[in-house]
Amino acid sequence: MSSTAQQASAQGGSNHLKREIGLVGALGISFHQIVGGGVIALTGTAIAMTGGGTPIAFATATVLVMVVAAPISALGAAMPTTGGAYVYPARLLHPLAGYLNMWLWTLGNLSLSIYGIAAGQYLHSLDPWFDAQLVAIIMIVGFYAANLLGAAVSARIGVVLGVVMMLAFGMFIVFGLLGVEHWEVFAHPIPNGTLELFKAAALLSFATRGGQVVAELGDELKNPGRNIPIACLGGTALAGVLYILLALPSAGVLPIEEVANQPMSVVAQHITGQAGFVFFVLGGSVVALVGSLNSNLLWGTKALLAAVQDGWFPRRLGAVNRRFGTPHWLLTLMFVIGIAPVLTGLDMADIANAASALQQVNAVLIVAAAVRLRTVRRDLYTAAPFKLGARTMRVLLAATVLISAWQFTLLTADLTPSVITAGAAWIALGAAWAAYRYPKLPTRDDGAVGTAPAGKD
Repeated sequence: MSSTAQQASAQGGSNHLKREIGLVGALGISFHQIVGGGVIALTGTAIAMTGGGTPIAFATATVLVMVVAAPISALGAAMPTTGGAYVYPARLLHPLAGYLNMWLWTLGNLSLSIYGIAAGQYLHSLDPWFDAQLVAIIMIVGFYAANLLGAAVSARIGVVLGVVMMLAFGMFIVFGLLGVEHWEVFAHPIPNGTLELFKAAALLSFATRGGQVVAELGDELKNPGRNIPIACLGGTALAGVLYILLALPSAGVLPIEEVANQPMSVVAQHITGQAGFVFFVLGGSVVALVGSLNSNLLWGTKALLAAVQDGWFPRRLGAVNRRFGTPHWLLTLMFVIGIAPVLTGLDMADIANAASALQQVNAVLIVAAAVRLRTVRRDLYTAAPFKLGARTMRVLLAATVLISAWQFTLLTADLTPSVITAGAAWIALGAAWAAYRYPKLPTRDDGAVGTAPAGKD
């Protein structure tokens, strides 16, 4: 078997997907997946917890996230593929580990509805004429259509949205830093104790993670061995710097009691006037949210697509449009998952926390797969343009386990019984399907299960 064929076998293939996304597009995807409504809403919460320590909390959160992102970046550089959330655990740990990771990963696509509804709420704050639910529906439908036209179209939209968002955030930073009147708060970064500072960092890590999703697009990236690490780590670092700069005026312009537990728009209205406030809400808050929605649709189908190609689901479900190179049925499935909570009026806060908690398992499994790469596929590890040593990888795996367990505990602490029941039902459904389908998976040439022959169910 040729080296190209070996790599395709290891990765699973990606029928008809097109390599159209360059480094700028990859950075845009990574950056947009990180920078969303979280920074707008959670900054005020962090200020209430640690006051002038909020910039330090953002910096700490960025470091924690990069600890997890580094081994995933190295894995993506060595083994670029479509649907890494499934492929990496399936190939390097066990097919069932890949299936479990994919099943939990799919819950994250509920965030489509969160982004849409939050954008609608921000527009409603400008003018009550805007109906949050209707705005969410229009946005989800619009970006679903854009993603049907191809990854390159979606990535270009992401770049444009990123430019607009940076202009709005840049305006906030410049006017905000010029308007800071309470620099003294930063001299006391732990007004409520060290524990509250670390709790704030844990909270803000939810708004800082996400850059590693670019590894889901390995077959659609130009030069993925270089661009995945740059986009993942560079996007995370860029977002961290942006968050720190945003946190300074957020905590220093007005007295702490006026901004604690408040969105950043409170400060924006104070420092920019009405016109600047409108631009910040539209160009910053709303664009950040719809940018995340757009990138979520772009990467959200990839793990499922890889699982389909391995035989976990009928291959017709993973059909890829030959003209646009997009998995139209899986995109439609993601569209349905994303829009259903909007139409039914479900409580998105609890659902988002539950999905995020389960995604902590994703991080552990993918980093564990990254540690195994050096043993299972030494050829790919050796040839990788970006790699980490064995001892470094083991240390990062231990750190990932600790960080993920900590965040899982925080996220699940206040879940309602109904949400816990729904999560358990999702896991039970996935387990039942795995028990039915696993014995029917095709066998690869090397005796392992997982890669379905072309055209077979």
